Amino acid sequence: MNKSEEPTRIYSNIGKSILMLLGSLLFVAGGIFFVMHPESFDREPTLTIALGIICILFFGCAAILSIRYLFSNRLMLEITDQGLDIGDKFKTFIEWKDITGFKEIAIYSSPIIIILIKNSDAVINQETNKIKKKMMQFNMNYGSPYSISKGNMNISHKELLKLLNEKLIKYKENNGVS
Repeated sequence: MNKSEEPTRIYSNIGKSILMLLGSLLFVAGGIFFVMHPESFDREPTLTIALGIICILFFGCAAILSIRYLFSNRLMLEITDQGLDIGDKFKTFIEWKDITGFKEIAIYSSPIIIILIKNSDAVINQETNKIKKKMMQFNMNYGSPYSISKGNMNISHKELLKLLNEKLIKYKENNGVS
């Protein structure tokens, strides 16, 4: 009988959270400038003010989110002997026995790891959260309802893909799966 390994835990990247916070604050400051000085631009002042308000709201929310990530060091992915526990808010657990492999794609030059699974349609049909179900259906455009974006994780994309493939191979070897 094989000894169970400690789970591999991947947390949010504090450095990226700081950069996201700084960028968001710059855009909020720009939005405030648009609202306070709309006459500085050649456009219609009402349009400039509206753009400023949109910047303040959108990037203000991004700043709040980045502050949450900055102070919470959130668990983004846990890799165990049983499978993958993905996400920080809406956790998803995928067992190794259901994973057939991984593939790499890029969307607007951002690398994404697609988790190939058995019987994707059944997984989507079992999902009760309507928003999550729609996202899973959209992800099927790439071949699976599940994907991992390195995004805010404290691991490189290549390291993550290598780690996932190693764990899948180890699971298959230990369980006689080909």
